[in-house]
Amino acid sequence: MSGRSGRAGAKAVSGGGGGGRDRVSVQEGPSGGRDAGGSGTRRRGRRPCRRLRNQAGQFISVVTVFEAQGAPSGGQDASGPGTRRRGRPPRKHRRKNVAITTEVTLFEMVALGKNSVQTAVEEWVRSYKEDRELALLDLISFFVQCCGCEGMVTAELYQSNEGKKVVHKMTEKFDQETGLYYKKFLAYPWILTIMWPEKLQNDFYPIVGPGPFWKRFRVNFCEFTELLVHQTHSSVLCDGHLMDTVIGMLSGLTNSAVYSLRHTSSLAAMKLLTALASVNQGICTGRRTAQRLYEIESITKLKGRHKYYMELLDQRRHEFQNKPMAIDNIICALFKRTFVPRYRDISSDIRVICMGELGCWVRLYPDLFLDNNYLKYIGWMLYDKDASVRMKCILALKALYEKRESAMKLGLFFYKFKKRILSMTQDRQPEITSECMQLLRLISEHYVGVFSTMEYVFLFQFVYAAYRPMATAAGELICKRLLAPPPHEGFFAQEPPDEFDRNLQNMKALIDFYLQGEFHRHVPYLVDGLWEAAPALVRNWECMTALLLEPRGGRQALTGQQERVLIEILVAAVRQAAEGRPPAGRRLGKKAAREVDGTRRWREHANMSRHFAKALPRLLSKFAADKEKVTPLLQIPQYCNLDVYDMDGLGSYLDAALLELDCLVQRHSDVAVLEACARAYGTYCDEGGSAHCQAAPACSRLVDMLVGALTPLLDVFIQHEKQGLFLGHGEMGRICSTLRRLAAFYSAHDLSSWNLYEKMDSLLTFRRHQGSLPTEVVHCALQCTYYALLWQIVAATDRLPPQEALLDLRKRLLRFCLVCRVYLNHQSKVLSEKAFILLCDLLLILSHQGPEEDTGLGLLFFVPDHVLQCKLLTFVKEHVFLEEAGAAGSSRVYKEEDADELHELFHRRNMLAVFCKLIVYNVLEMSVAADIYQFYLKHYHHFGDIIKETMTRTRQNDRLRNALSLLLCLQQLFQKHVDTYGMGYDPIEFICGPFYSIRLLARRFALTLGFDRARDAAHLIHRRGLAFAFSESPVPEEEEARQRFPNLSFLLVLAEFSCKIPPAERQAALTHFQDSIPEGLPVFGEGDMNPMLVYRKSLIRTDYVAQGEEEPAANPFDAICKDSKRPQELPVGTCSTWTPDTLASSSAGDREPRNSSKGQKSKRDVFDVDFLSSEDSENSSNEDVDVEGISVHEGALD
Repeated sequence: MSGRSGRAGAKAVSGGGGGGRDRVSVQEGPSGGRDAGGSGTRRRGRRPCRRLRNQAGQFISVVTVFEAQGAPSGGQDASGPGTRRRGRPPRKHRRKNVAITTEVTLFEMVALGKNSVQTAVEEWVRSYKEDRELALLDLISFFVQCCGCEGMVTAELYQSNEGKKVVHKMTEKFDQETGLYYKKFLAYPWILTIMWPEKLQNDFYPIVGPGPFWKRFRVNFCEFTELLVHQTHSSVLCDGHLMDTVIGMLSGLTNSAVYSLRHTSSLAAMKLLTALASVNQGICTGRRTAQRLYEIESITKLKGRHKYYMELLDQRRHEFQNKPMAIDNIICALFKRTFVPRYRDISSDIRVICMGELGCWVRLYPDLFLDNNYLKYIGWMLYDKDASVRMKCILALKALYEKRESAMKLGLFFYKFKKRILSMTQDRQPEITSECMQLLRLISEHYVGVFSTMEYVFLFQFVYAAYRPMATAAGELICKRLLAPPPHEGFFAQEPPDEFDRNLQNMKALIDFYLQGEFHRHVPYLVDGLWEAAPALVRNWECMTALLLEPRGGRQALTGQQERVLIEILVAAVRQAAEGRPPAGRRLGKKAAREVDGTRRWREHANMSRHFAKALPRLLSKFAADKEKVTPLLQIPQYCNLDVYDMDGLGSYLDAALLELDCLVQRHSDVAVLEACARAYGTYCDEGGSAHCQAAPACSRLVDMLVGALTPLLDVFIQHEKQGLFLGHGEMGRICSTLRRLAAFYSAHDLSSWNLYEKMDSLLTFRRHQGSLPTEVVHCALQCTYYALLWQIVAATDRLPPQEALLDLRKRLLRFCLVCRVYLNHQSKVLSEKAFILLCDLLLILSHQGPEEDTGLGLLFFVPDHVLQCKLLTFVKEHVFLEEAGAAGSSRVYKEEDADELHELFHRRNMLAVFCKLIVYNVLEMSVAADIYQFYLKHYHHFGDIIKETMTRTRQNDRLRNALSLLLCLQQLFQKHVDTYGMGYDPIEFICGPFYSIRLLARRFALTLGFDRARDAAHLIHRRGLAFAFSESPVPEEEEARQRFPNLSFLLVLAEFSCKIPPAERQAALTHFQDSIPEGLPVFGEGDMNPMLVYRKSLIRTDYVAQGEEEPAANPFDAICKDSKRPQELPVGTCSTWTPDTLASSSAGDREPRNSSKGQKSKRDVFDVDFLSSEDSENSSNEDVDVEGISVHEGALD
């Protein structure tokens, strides 16, 4: 059916009023589904569908559905029930088919799904060829409906004699009488007017609708726009009517102040430009192909059909000649009227669309868009305040630099925006930094000498970044620029080195990079950054082992410093290969790489274990004398699969490794080496492992030897001490070294069978009753006793012993607590701090052993009394919060030469963390935390994170008790202030004096209460605080009133917590405050600070201010300096003053009238980042909405 006959049919079948959406026309036709004339074949398969037009001029799909009416159910005959006839039923009982015609608009066709989009475009093109005015009106209605506008669209023909007067008709306003919005704009040859209700403008509109249906609709909408171009580019696209109307309509909608219209039309315009760029690039490619074929054909001059073929090629060449120019004109017009005004839109979503599509245009149609006049927009938007816009720009540039042809044309662009791209490696969004680093790597591959040495050093440091994709990208850059294979010199040069030698050279280069770079000393981060970028280097165990085993003076020999770094790299790589995860503190990306196949990872781990089972004894033997090098090597066994000793017959290598461990224990007395050896023995002695049978006897023999050497030395020592004699330095040194070895092994092995507890207890008892022992001996004895008690607790937990054994264990535990308590006052700082840490750890263990009962593990339950708690608190104040450390505080920057001070600081942080752990786990009373909170601001630089975490954990345990501890801390500080400085009400003292630090601490405490469920804690603080502030001092009645209420100034501190009281409850809090005011309060003069007035104003909301009363100031400083304040004036932003650095950041900028700049034009570089060219500014200002002199209802614009 033709389009014209279809419209006639639609008018004939349509019912009365209403639009053309849900009209139903019922027609009775003959049986068999034939046409009205009774002829034709019977249709099968799909439902017959026709494209018609309703009275509103919209496209509809006429879908015919045949339904049965009048046929008797069950197929019974009319002659009587129960009888059935075979064959065809009589004519009067045949089914009567009813054709139901449902009208579907273009919007509904697109919403149906992907398959219907192609049909909708084809039918619309067919209709356009028949009646283009109605088809264009249908297309305009479709775009307006996609904007979420359910109002009315009217059109009036543009009269050419109106001239410039028509510009004043282009407006957008709100009619308060009708409650409708009007938008009038020119879409040649019509002046379109859209009307819609006010309440619908900010509601749902299709392309941002939630759920999978509207997400598919957005995809179908974009596909419809692109298919519209692809279906018409060979027929009606360049007829001078279609695109002019579409461009006018889209430019009118994109300049709307209503966000839904602007967003949808911008998306349509950008997708339309993408389709045009794709089509034109295809045409240009076809033209070049035809020209090349024509030239080849003219050279070959084939016989026979040569003349006919030449004519075809020439005809095809002429067909492609004019089309690109016409489409280029359309692209330029659409670009200037839609993209230029909207790429700097106030909405980041629209800017993202513009930048994303601009990247597609440059990639699809480089002949036009790969030019500085278009690339400048990408460079400008690198300064955008929204991260998604910057990401789109980086991705667009990355896609261009991936191809060498396009990268070679971007030299000037990168020269202009090089500084900005380098600075984006420090962007706040980690995803942008990683993409920017990959972009810089691509740039370095295409251009020689584009970066200086200092710039490369700046980029290389990001291999230590906390974000793993960023570190991996920096690792790839290091591999390309630093670890690349050296070029071959000359034609007669030597043969290139093989892969092994090249890896050796790269490993040396990597070591030198780590040593010479002034970066962080974090080898695991460096290894993880190169883990995916250079797997052949950091996972090459043979190469690293060969370098370490190279003899002194060899060709590939390393220096001592290089060997130490290589050992750290080796151990970090072994750990990562075993655990399969990055080091602690490094964050994975949102799209983390898929984990390596389990079989492959198991195979790599087995190969690594097999290699180090053979190489580890040689490494330990070579570096046995250097404790700094051998200590990390001893960590390798815990990351290896020890089953390879049994499966591969490597038992001899296990014996060699155990022998080396035995030699290391006897050779070294350093605690770090001994503990590493003990852990290595523990790995080999693991029950169930293949190395257990050989390692356990070797470990037992070593411990027997140590205990056998210690016993006679202790007997001789105690005997000499009783006689008043002294052992020589040699014997005392052997006792200390043996105790140190046993303490190290006790930390990893259960040595209870050797009964070391009795020997250690005798030493500690001898110290208390007989005389003094060397500090080192007591230190090791305390450590061994602590480990012995822990192993006994573990044994009792695994298997409950008899009650007598539990009582004996409890006595031992209490005796050890008493010993540690005595050593807290020891003159040796090392010994007292060790006793403090051991005592806190043991108290934490004993307080969680079970309920306080007289049977079972409850016998071991123990909590410290008040005296012990005070002693621990005093120790923390004296040994952790040092005055000189707090004075240096935040201004101190530690360097490498301050290693001893840093070690001391870490030790003090450890002691504070151990003590705070007792508070968090309710071992100590929560009121003890008040004395710790006093140092929160004074020592914030060193201990602020630990104290803040303590506040958070205690608040999670009990909000009310935590609030009381905060209040107690403030009361103690206030009392100290009053005792030191006395009572005074001078405003300067409360603002600039020592009292201000208390108020500032209270402000910090108020922030720690949280945002949710803080009302109960805030009310409790206010009630208890008021009781403390109004408490009277026992002074005679004739004394001054200020002496009777010494804590009245505490109301200034309490006012800092008023913000945590919900606004709806502040009136009740104010009433409670007024009821709590006692009689006989002092009277304050004009020059005094009135705490009651300040506290009252902190509770009064602005809504409760009575008429004629000034708005209160919550801050006392505001109350004093109120007269000197001046109102702040906000700068008015306009479109003409926009630069990439000052993008509009508030919606008010879109509501204000846009006044274009009328300044003098100046010639400037198109790549200048600080301005827009005068031509673009003029074009953009002309395309802005003219809202001058129009009253818009408040809240109408987005």
